[in-house]
Amino acid sequence: MTILVTGATGNIGRKVVDELVTRGVTDIRALTTNPAKAALPAGVEVFPGFIGRPETLGGAHGNAFAGVTGMYLAPYESTAAEVLQRAMAAGVQYVVALSGGAHWQALADEVFAAGIDVTQLGPGEFLENFAGWAGQVAAGVVREPYPDAGGAPIAMADIAAVAASLLTAEDRTPHVGRMYDITGPEFLTRVDAVARIAEGIGREVRFERISREDAETALAAEMGDMAGWYLDLQDASRRHRQEANSLVEDLTGRPAMSLTQWASENRSLFGA
Repeated sequence: MTILVTGATGNIGRKVVDELVTRGVTDIRALTTNPAKAALPAGVEVFPGFIGRPETLGGAHGNAFAGVTGMYLAPYESTAAEVLQRAMAAGVQYVVALSGGAHWQALADEVFAAGIDVTQLGPGEFLENFAGWAGQVAAGVVREPYPDAGGAPIAMADIAAVAASLLTAEDRTPHVGRMYDITGPEFLTRVDAVARIAEGIGREVRFERISREDAETALAAEMGDMAGWYLDLQDASRRHRQEANSLVEDLTGRPAMSLTQWASENRSLFGA
């Protein structure tokens, strides 16, 4: 009863592998494009392949789905339908798919339309995204255009824990066909987020409002054309508030990580 983890060396897929190992799963197959650099735990079977190229999932190296009963599916819209059809044909019984929630509705629709037993995870912003504030936090001031924008950001480790919990559940029936909009433990405005990081690293950091134009110019250096999209999401969050929920704890038995905790554990990112 093998569990296949796709994108197994990606930000979340790698954590799914670790969570499965922690839960005592001994038959894990990790799909990765670079097995030599995977650095996966001992005992994890490495399979060379990429869901963005479905043809790599069968061939000279065998069939990635052989003997697989459950699968974590990383988000890749253009090939999701084909990957799921291949999985069904090989006998995969259950899939936990990271689809990204409302901002990735087309992918979620593709996954549900495949006809396989699936639970989808639709998290919002990741706590890890706040690493993008590293330089500003180190300088003591974070500058953004929408102080009242916000959401209930979630740690990647918590997303992985939910995926692993579902994949190892004795009874998956209540979860099949569900979209779980998993969140962190609390709603935070951007001003709140700055305060939580300051608390976590034990240093004073303040928020300063700037114009949308200045914010986009500053972000463009690192994000390019994605800067406008990112700020559009922030703006939209002011009108469509993402409320926090307890799904992480309900599904895993442990509370979701807070931004204060995450900042404390990653103090070095912020020069603290």
